[in-house]
Amino acid sequence: MSEPVHTIVCLSSQPWADGMWTNKQHIMSRLGRRHRVLHLNFGPTPLWPLARGKLRQSPTAALRPWSLLVDPIERQQDGVTTLDFYEPVLGVRKLPRHHPLAIAATYDLRRRLLARYLRRRGINDAIVWVYHPGYGPAVAELPHKLLAYDCVDEYAAFPEYSKQPEWLVARERALCERADVVFTTSQGLFEVKRDFNPDNTYLVHNVGDSAHFAKAMDLTTVVPADIAALPKPVIGYVGAVSDYKLNAGWLLQLAAKRRDWSFALVGPIGVGDPSTDIGRLRLEPNVHLLGHRDYAQLPGYLKGFDVAAIPHHINRYTHFSFPIKFFEFLASGKPVVISALPAVERYFDAVLVAKDCDEMIAHCEHALADPLAGREQRVALAQQNSWDARVARLMEQIERRLTAASA
Repeated sequence: MSEPVHTIVCLSSQPWADGMWTNKQHIMSRLGRRHRVLHLNFGPTPLWPLARGKLRQSPTAALRPWSLLVDPIERQQDGVTTLDFYEPVLGVRKLPRHHPLAIAATYDLRRRLLARYLRRRGINDAIVWVYHPGYGPAVAELPHKLLAYDCVDEYAAFPEYSKQPEWLVARERALCERADVVFTTSQGLFEVKRDFNPDNTYLVHNVGDSAHFAKAMDLTTVVPADIAALPKPVIGYVGAVSDYKLNAGWLLQLAAKRRDWSFALVGPIGVGDPSTDIGRLRLEPNVHLLGHRDYAQLPGYLKGFDVAAIPHHINRYTHFSFPIKFFEFLASGKPVVISALPAVERYFDAVLVAKDCDEMIAHCEHALADPLAGREQRVALAQQNSWDARVARLMEQIERRLTAASA
């Protein structure tokens, strides 16, 4: 590999290896092919597991106890370097997200430790790429040549923040104002965030890993046994089973009205919404909660679906959300039925759009009657909206900004 063009420091909103690849992993793994990428993991990091990991990597760290608190665990994963710093957990995680101690532990301490790490390694001209708005404008204090905020969600609408969102809204606004570039993944996000930085805010909507999910059409792809065993037809969903976005009410109605259909939900339960209640869904004999599956297995699950569905609520969160699964489902070649999500309205002609449960049933019946209708259009659209193309658009804006700054 040739010398990296840039050092990119990504302040993420999830751990790299949490099993559900989103913007962070897709974008940073691709940038890692040409650039040096440091990915700051997000989430609680208790001292003992962190210390144990450090001692495995370097037993001499026991001679420097202070290093267990201030230095990260570094791992090479998928072409990037991931960093895990200590974050106090005991007592802090029981505090509400807006509590000053929780904010300091989750964002401010991690940012300060990252600043120390960069100074000690002589990294003073990085592209600082921020995903979580909780880090706020203070990230501009990190040594950098460009500050980018990649806004992929309306975080203040998440259940964990929505009760007391003021602190997060204020930090995000200030972050947008300080950023050299602001990227947004949906029209709704663009319309809100551009007010904070009108000249440097761009809409670059979400895409999908078309090559990966096209494996659902490959004859050699194996349908996992748990899907293959379900009575046909199978109406399937892949993603977090969380009340703030997945419309469980529709699913209950669908299951009751079509007892001869199987409804398969593939994904972790309660991500972003720990209050999610799946009790009633579990009681339905034709609803199958399969839980999280590895990313590599997902094309096999799509292959086992007869219809891929996105039955999301239309609410404040989904108004701003452009689900990555949209293009992933299209890439599988399967007919796709969705709620009327505002962010994907420009692509409604490629899918079947339901405004209520009865429409979703009718659209599923239509799709089952002619599953190949529109398949070429769906696959072609997914291929046009790839991660490689999206990364190229993001870097085009960054390079333009860097060139302007050096002129």
